[in-house]
Amino acid sequence: MHMYHKSRYRARKKYYEKEENKEKKRIYMRAYEKRPEVIARKRKRPVASNEWLHALNVERFINYEKETQR
Repeated sequence: MHMYHKSRYRARKKYYEKEENKEKKRIYMRAYEKRPEVIARKRKRPVASNEWLHALNVERFINYEKETQR
């Protein structure tokens, strides 16, 4: 392993030893798992096209705007 990678590995390990940082990572991973391209990758289904992803992202964006306006 290159010295830079060893250093980053140690830094990440040290950072995520703290419980508050572990919780931040858990929150991020929950949001990450909801992304359409990640769901498609989990199901081993190839992403049909950029139009499909665009449609899903537009729908999420519109729903998010509606939720924040309330």
